Amino acid sequence: MEKEGFVSLWVGKVQTTEELNRLLAVSYSDEGDFFPSIFAKRFEIRRYDDAVREAEYYETVSNDLNQLLEGFSYDDEIVPRFEKLVQVGLPNDINAVVLLYNFKHTGEIVEAPILSNYLRFLGTIEYQ
Repeated sequence: MEKEGFVSLWVGKVQTTEELNRLLAVSYSDEGDFFPSIFAKRFEIRRYDDAVREAEYYETVSNDLNQLLEGFSYDDEIVPRFEKLVQVGLPNDINAVVLLYNFKHTGEIVEAPILSNYLRFLGTIEYQ
């Protein structure tokens, strides 16, 4: 749900940049009806503001959260908070990150395989 001052984080393994973009693409009908992205459907997210979504695909895999989140908005605030939240180690094969700002994900689905890709919800933190 949209909630000012919060950011929700997903990480995973995605085949290509194009595939990540396809998973995150929202669309509208000619009448203006909203169709959520594949990502939103899999995590049962009704709607989020795409203007405050950040995502990145990396050519190499990593499990270093600091490295994965470097360069994102508010990284100096969110990196230590997410590291504290995610105290267990991450899988070694992460090459994609999705952040939804001003969004507090409360869904029950933690991990979603999507064709030959997967994304895992790590948590939500306050950033402001």
